Amino acid sequence: AWLGHSHGSASREGVACCAVNTGRRMWKRARAGLKVWIPLLVLSVGAAASVYFVCNAQEAIGTDPASQAVTVDNEHFYKNGQPFHFVGFNQYYMLEQARSEETRSMVDEVLRDAQKLGMTVMRTWAFDDTENGLQPKAGEFNESVFQALDYVLDTSAKHGIHVILAIVNYWPDYGGMESYVKWCTDSTTIANSSVSEFYNNPLCRQMYKNTMQTLMNRKNSINGRVYKNDPTILGWDLANEPRNPGDPSSDLLTGWIDEMSNFAKMLSPTQLVTTGLEGFFGLSTPTIAMKDNPANNWDYWVCQGTDFIRQHDLPSIDFSVAHLYPDFWVTGDCNGSAYCKQLFASRWVDTHIEQSKKIRKPFVLEEFGSSTMVNGSYTGLMDHREDIFEAVYSELEHAASEAELGTGSLFWTFSSLQYPDFDGFTVYHGGQGVPLDTYNKRESPHWQTLEHTPDNIDAVDFEVLHHLRMGQENLEKDFRNKRKHEQCMNFLKKEAQKGTISTRYKRAGNSRGLVLAQSGDQTDESTSPHDDTIDIIVGAASILKDLTWQRLG
Repeated sequence: AWLGHSHGSASREGVACCAVNTGRRMWKRARAGLKVWIPLLVLSVGAAASVYFVCNAQEAIGTDPASQAVTVDNEHFYKNGQPFHFVGFNQYYMLEQARSEETRSMVDEVLRDAQKLGMTVMRTWAFDDTENGLQPKAGEFNESVFQALDYVLDTSAKHGIHVILAIVNYWPDYGGMESYVKWCTDSTTIANSSVSEFYNNPLCRQMYKNTMQTLMNRKNSINGRVYKNDPTILGWDLANEPRNPGDPSSDLLTGWIDEMSNFAKMLSPTQLVTTGLEGFFGLSTPTIAMKDNPANNWDYWVCQGTDFIRQHDLPSIDFSVAHLYPDFWVTGDCNGSAYCKQLFASRWVDTHIEQSKKIRKPFVLEEFGSSTMVNGSYTGLMDHREDIFEAVYSELEHAASEAELGTGSLFWTFSSLQYPDFDGFTVYHGGQGVPLDTYNKRESPHWQTLEHTPDNIDAVDFEVLHHLRMGQENLEKDFRNKRKHEQCMNFLKKEAQKGTISTRYKRAGNSRGLVLAQSGDQTDESTSPHDDTIDIIVGAASILKDLTWQRLG
C-alpha cells in the first residue's frame, strides 16, 4: 500500500527502490514548513534524519538505438518513446583516471554511486590534446588512452548512465584550442596567435573535423560498439565553453558552430549535438543581453563573441545549454548577499528556459555549482550551496511539470572519495575526499605544469618560476584576444549611450524487479558535510522520474 501511495505508478512492475537517508537540513526545512525535495513517502522521522524511498536503479543501456537512445522532438527529450528529464553531473577526470588499473576504481565508484542516487547522465571530456594524452599530435591518437575512453563508456552503459562528450576545450587545460592553433600554424608557442584562428583557419577546422570523425567512428575495444551508434552517448558538446572574445557580432563563432554541427550530424545522424556554450546573451536579443547577463557589465559578456539564442537556433543543434556560477559572476553586484546570488541563479535558469521555448528546443543547465571552500575549510558555506542547488532544481522541475519543454541539469562536480576537492565545487557521496596534502599530485601528468610549485624550491628558482608563470598568463590572455575584448567593450558602451544598441542589432520500460535496499545501504545520520546536497540531488532526480511516470499513466 505504501508504494502505491508514495508514487502514483511506483507499484507497477519493474520499479527498483532503495531507502535513502534524508539529512538534518531537509528535516529542519520540513518542520519549518518550507519546500523540500521529498516527493516520496516518509517512513520515519526523527530529530536527526528521516528515511524515504527513492526509485533509482536504472538498468544497463542496451545497443538498440530505437529503444535506448535519447532523442529530441521539438522542445522535448524522449527515450523509448517517453519523455526524458534528467538530473546528472560533470566529471572531468574520467578519461585520465581510466588509463591506469590502479585508478580505475575512481571511475567505477563515481558511476556506481551516481546510479545509486538516481542520476542518469554524465558529462565528461573526450579530449586530451597533450604530449601524453589522447591526441599528442594532430591526427595521431594514443590507443591506450582511447581504450580508457572505451572503459568509461562501457562502464557508464553498465550503470545505465548516458554520457555527453565534449570534443575540445576552449581553456588551456588538457591542451585545448591552443594545441590546435599550434598544430595548424606549425608553431611551438601561442605567442602572436589568437584563439580566433581555431575557428577561421581552414587547416585548424579540418584538424577538428578529423578529430570528430575519429571519435565518432571509434569501435569500443571492450563491447564492440561504434561510438556513433552507441545509445550510451546522449550527445556531443562541440566544445567546452567556446568563446571568441572581441567579436560582438558573434559571426565567427556562429559560423563555426553551424559548420561543425552540420558535419557532426552527417557523421552521426541519430546522436544529439549541442554547443557547450555558457549561455551569455548576445546582440540578437539586445534587451535581454543588457538585462539578464551576469552583473552590470553586460558588455563584457556580449564581447565574448557568444550569443545564446543565435548560436542555438541552428538546424543541427538539438538542444540549448548554459552554465551557472553565481559566486563568480555576481559577487560584486550582490555585495556578499547569498540570497542575491540565489535569486540570480533562479532568474538565469528561468530566462534560459523561456528563451529555449521560443526556439523550441530542450534546455540543459550542463554546468552549475557553488564553491564551499574558504581557506581550505567547508565551514559555513554548505547551506549556501544547497540553496543554489534547490533554486536550480525548482526552476527546472517547474518547467518539466508544466510540460513546457524537456529539461536536464548537470552539476559541477561529482567525485570519488579517493580524489581531493581542489576548489570546493566537488560533491561527495558517503564521506569526504582525501586531503589535498596526502594526494599524490604526480599521479597526473597535468600537475606537471607551471601552475604548481615544486616542493623545496629555493628563492632564486621561485622568482624565475614566478616570471615564467606571469609570462604564460599574459600569453594566454593575449591568445584569448584581451585587447580586442577591451576595445569591444568600449565600443558597446559608446553605442549604448547613443541608444543604438537595441535597434541596430535586433533580428527578427523494460521490466525490473522490485528490490528494497539492504540494511547495509542505509545510513543512520549524516556522515559528511555533503550529505544534504546529496539529498537535494536525489530528491530532484526522483521528482523528474515521477513526472515521467505520471505521463506514462
